[in-house]
Amino acid sequence: MKKTLLIIFISYFISSCEPDDICLSSIPDTPKLTIGFFDEASGLKKDVTNLKIQGDGIEKIYLIKTTDSISIPLKNLDNISGFFFVKDFDEDVEGSGNNDHVLFNYQNNHIYISRACGYISNYELNKIIIENDNSNWIVKSEITNPTVINEKAIHVKIFH
Repeated sequence: MKKTLLIIFISYFISSCEPDDICLSSIPDTPKLTIGFFDEASGLKKDVTNLKIQGDGIEKIYLIKTTDSISIPLKNLDNISGFFFVKDFDEDVEGSGNNDHVLFNYQNNHIYISRACGYISNYELNKIIIENDNSNWIVKSEITNPTVINEKAIHVKIFH
């Protein structure tokens, strides 16, 4: 008897779901900003050694690795996201590496998907600010694709 009631309850629950109640995995997420690192002299992609990325005002470290490109999340409710990019970071040595503060200024475009999925955000990049600390490892930046709608293309080039 309990098994029959359970089957009836589950059948009722499943049949009462609207298509809008389920967010399919094929629905895209809010894209991250894709950044490529390039050699200033040659213009070719170049690894950043032991790159540490940490969000402005956020205690948790987002990334530590040697790489020539990254994707980082932008804030959905603000028009500016700040990050600390630390080159040659060593976890065993406090204060190690060369720390540059980078600010990304953008416009949000919130897109309603469905009741179950909510909203995603796309971004339109306006400006990149690299704060000068007289020992910057980042020489310059360039917005190559200002519309952030996916992570397939590089949106920003950083030269070092």
